[in-house]
Amino acid sequence: MALAEDIEMVRGHVTLGRRHIAQQRERISELERLELPTDRAFELLELFEGMQDLHEMHLSRLLAKAEERGLDTGHRLQP
Repeated sequence: MALAEDIEMVRGHVTLGRRHIAQQRERISELERLELPTDRAFELLELFEGMQDLHEMHLSRLLAKAEERGLDTGHRLQP
């Protein structure tokens, strides 16, 4: 797989991960509102956040590699 394709794939992972984290936070808020247990929901959120950190680090490394090679990556890592 070419570097540009890897970057686009990982960007997709980063975007999807952000969506999953936001959805999980909404679920936790709803559980709290209903006064239901949240321990497992928080555990899952921590897993999502850990995976997100890995995806974002991976994307950063790929973008740095592309920059070293003088490739135009189109976008930088977005916050």
